Amino acid sequence: MDKLQRESAKMIPDTCSCGKGRLKKGTTDFTVRVEGEIIVIRDVPAYVCDSCSEAYFSIETSRKIDEIMREFRAGRLLTKPLRAGEVELKMSAST
Repeated sequence: MDKLQRESAKMIPDTCSCGKGRLKKGTTDFTVRVEGEIIVIRDVPAYVCDSCSEAYFSIETSRKIDEIMREFRAGRLLTKPLRAGEVELKMSAST
C-alpha cells in the first residue's frame, strides 16, 4: 500500500453522517452540471452508506474525478449523449 492509499484510508469514516448507516465499499455514479450540460461518470469506486446511499470518495478517486472534469472542460473528452429530462421544482411561498 503506497502513501496515498494509506492517507486515503485514514480519511474515510466508517459511519455515515446520516447517523444511521455504515459505509461499505461499492460504486456509484457521479453526476454534475457543467455550463448547462450534465456529466455522468459511471461506476465510480466509493464508500456507500447502507442506509441513505450517500457516497464518500477516497482522495485518489476524487483526484481522478477532477482529472476527468479538467479533460471535459478542455474539450479533450469524448462523451456520448444521454437521454434525460429536466424538471424544475417550484415551491409555493407558504412552503
